[in-house]
Amino acid sequence: MAKHVYTYIDPTSKRDLDEACGILANHGVIAYPTDVNWAFGCDAASSQAMAKIRLLKPHHPKEQPFSLLCGSVSMVAAVAYIENFAYRLIKKVLPGPYTFIMKRTHDLPRQIKDKRKLVGIRVPDSPLLLDLVNLYEKPIATTSLPILVGQDPITFGYEIEEKYGHGIDLILDLGEQLFPAETNIIDLSEGQVRIVRRGVGDLTIFERLGVDLS
Repeated sequence: MAKHVYTYIDPTSKRDLDEACGILANHGVIAYPTDVNWAFGCDAASSQAMAKIRLLKPHHPKEQPFSLLCGSVSMVAAVAYIENFAYRLIKKVLPGPYTFIMKRTHDLPRQIKDKRKLVGIRVPDSPLLLDLVNLYEKPIATTSLPILVGQDPITFGYEIEEKYGHGIDLILDLGEQLFPAETNIIDLSEGQVRIVRRGVGDLTIFERLGVDLS
């Protein structure tokens, strides 16, 4: 059964983050609040942990990889190519509720045993997660909790414990209600900006930077 930890930010708890990192390093799965929803996370190189999450999300398309949670633009650059046209955009809007689709680096398959040519990147506007990823020193595979048709969405950490506690190892909880939303998905893999999905978060900043979103 998952351990449920009520943690805090400003500053974040080093003890709680150390515990989370230990679980990640040992093929465990954690749940946490992002800047848009509750999500599961694991070490992106652990096929064992990834399999655990897929059991919790059986309807997640097998061909659709989880996004990689990064703690900084420099960490993004270690797993994805940031082309010149994209660098200024990314620096301006991150951290924030955006998922960027980018070409992977040549080193990525050796790191996470995945031959995907494209990778989804998140740098969330969350002190808890930024500190967690930077303490772990490598990206974390992440995916939002499933939203089941006909059922109310999970908005509190105790509900995660009740429904998914048997299949995860740790819940990091800030004690706040969080209704699920979606990030903007922005494809940068073809040398231009293409909006794949509109979610929460300001897109007009792209227009102010000279990007045509029509």
